Amino acid sequence: MLEAAPKHPYVLFQRTEGGPWWVRFSIRGEGQIRKRLGTSERYEAERLALEVWSDARHRNRIGLRCQIKSFSDVATEFITLVKREAERGERRPFQAYQFEHIIQRYYIGYFGDRDMDAIRTADIMRYWEWRRDYWLTGPGFAVKRIFYMRNGRQIGKDITAAMRKSPSPGSQRAEAVVLRMLFKFAAKLGYIQDAHLPDVDVPRVLPNARPSFEASEFTKLEQMSQLRLSDFELNEHVRRDRAILHAYIMIAAYTGMRPTELKNLNWGDVLGYRETKDKQIGLRDIRIQCRGKGKARRFVPLKAAVPWFDILWMFWTKAMKADPADADPVFATPTGKRLCSVKKSLSELLKAAGLLTDHRGTRRTSYSFRHFYISQQLIAGVNVFLLAKNTGTSADMIDRFYADVKLERMHKELRPEWHDRTLSLEESGG
Repeated sequence: MLEAAPKHPYVLFQRTEGGPWWVRFSIRGEGQIRKRLGTSERYEAERLALEVWSDARHRNRIGLRCQIKSFSDVATEFITLVKREAERGERRPFQAYQFEHIIQRYYIGYFGDRDMDAIRTADIMRYWEWRRDYWLTGPGFAVKRIFYMRNGRQIGKDITAAMRKSPSPGSQRAEAVVLRMLFKFAAKLGYIQDAHLPDVDVPRVLPNARPSFEASEFTKLEQMSQLRLSDFELNEHVRRDRAILHAYIMIAAYTGMRPTELKNLNWGDVLGYRETKDKQIGLRDIRIQCRGKGKARRFVPLKAAVPWFDILWMFWTKAMKADPADADPVFATPTGKRLCSVKKSLSELLKAAGLLTDHRGTRRTSYSFRHFYISQQLIAGVNVFLLAKNTGTSADMIDRFYADVKLERMHKELRPEWHDRTLSLEESGG
């Protein structure tokens, strides 16, 4: 190793004669720093060494790390932290693999090895344009299959034509939250200054009335479901499926639960049901604790939901020859496995009732029963803040997405009695 005479607070050296020059120096709190200068010319090496040392001292004075980190290095460090937090129970497990997937595919895919402290707001704006076209004309266009982890196993999934689209505003909003967390993580570790944090604009989700049901439409759907159940030519398997679907609809409509919460619901989550199932309906009062959308809550359902739990209990005991345990699913297949979706059977029922879409042509889904519940509760005069708490959302979300329902709720106030008063031309100044 050849070293130049030490005339400065840094040392220039070559690892091989005639090779590129390197510089090394020490910074308090960070130890020795070495950097390849990329030139074999001594004069140019002197100039670059002074520049590197001066920049390192400046960064140290303002509280930044002297060695500039690339975006990919910081992102990888952030992923490692998130995984450790998930292992310690400080973060929900799904966030570990969800964050890693988003960061590896999109953030590192775009920013790569760029200097972390060189990324500005304009770069974030360009990223969002790239992200919106990722699966359409960008890097994702050539991807045929993706892989992800579920319960410790790697699962492959083919990219379908329906998946090749721009991310929804809600997806962009969720991804922006992760990106902001990553930049704040970099600032806390001194890789960038707080003053230089880029503005990670969250794409705004435009308010859009959710596809729900009018009360008369829900009655029509209920009647069609009962009519289909009364078909004497049905075999036992189809009759059971339709009965389960009917119970699903009624429980969804009278509880306002999300589809994921209904899928995850166990008998132990229907609090007070087991102890009171043999009493009259009027004497039974249940509470429900549910899990979904990364959160859990306990809420008060309408009493009209109770009889439909009886139907599901009956189907379980008939098929399994025993009462369900607390850990058994409320919505189950004939073999006792969790019923994961009613999408196909619900679509058939909605088509039969002529209710597959709402008046705007927006397709209804199992989520529409939650919107029906919230709408009916608003019209009935339930306090918005109590309703938000009971349904696991915010009063702001209800205000944004159910504004038309609130108008219906205030129909009396919007129809005050006007006192007839005809102004003459003289009175009106005509």
